[in-house]
Amino acid sequence: MTVSPESTPPRLRGLFILCCLTLGWAVLVLQAGGFTTSIHAGMAFLDWPLSNGSVNPPGWLTEIDKFAEHSHRLAASGLGLFCIAITLWHWRCETRPTVRKLAYVLLGLVILQGGLGGLRVLLDRLNIGGEGNLKAVSFAIAHALNAQLTIAVLALLALLHSKTWRNETASAPSPTRTLGRFALLAVFSVILMGAVMRQNHFTSWVNQGAVSDLFIPAGVGLGWWINLAHRSGALVAALAVIGFATSGNTPVRRWLPLGLLLGLQIGLGVLSIQLPLNPHVRTVHLVVGAALFSTLCAQVALAHRRTECFQNL
Repeated sequence: MTVSPESTPPRLRGLFILCCLTLGWAVLVLQAGGFTTSIHAGMAFLDWPLSNGSVNPPGWLTEIDKFAEHSHRLAASGLGLFCIAITLWHWRCETRPTVRKLAYVLLGLVILQGGLGGLRVLLDRLNIGGEGNLKAVSFAIAHALNAQLTIAVLALLALLHSKTWRNETASAPSPTRTLGRFALLAVFSVILMGAVMRQNHFTSWVNQGAVSDLFIPAGVGLGWWINLAHRSGALVAALAVIGFATSGNTPVRRWLPLGLLLGLQIGLGVLSIQLPLNPHVRTVHLVVGAALFSTLCAQVALAHRRTECFQNL
């Protein structure tokens, strides 16, 4: 069924706008968190949720490490308020049970995200002592992955309140849907390897020589294997995304965003290898990766629009 813009209920338009605004804010939170990790400022404050016992700690506007970490915490608090508003609005107004449950999932992910971030700080070896830092790094990796899932769920909620979703008349062919699911798994696997690299600071394990060095990292040991898994996985994921985007009769407006984001992400990945100590390149690489993953989630959902699981949404 096609719904004209004039017949779109105000609650749907309002929720769509709120979800889009929250999605934009979540990207800012991710950027702040990524930059904090890139400059190794995650422990600029040893306490949590306050920073040195305050919401306005001395030095946070003048010292880059404190600014990065505290601005990330403040922005994350704002994201929590946005997500509470989204959840309450769905609880009061949304008639589709599955969409309402997805809003509850979003709130759960945001609460979990705060807890993971807090545990990453409180269980750091600077707080608990010891030589290793496995606990803090593990929570930091989980924190990074959960951020990607949170943004993806926000993107799906925005899609579910859009005219594009309501006006979709058919599902993609079964091979296209299968490719889409595989592409999602491949991209998320690359994100996982990237999170392990970033949180363990393995991203300096690179070469600066031949073109082949863009694929084969330098060094030995665990860092070498993680970098190799990330780069080889990125190749597989790129092929999967291209296969999904070009299969069937996918319209240009669908595959073009995926193509642009994929090309940009590959370029940033190469630049990250050539400039391993540049925090800005690595942070943008992280953000574009999240944009690619969330866009792919939305496109795969659209490909399943008229299947049995999605037709009543």
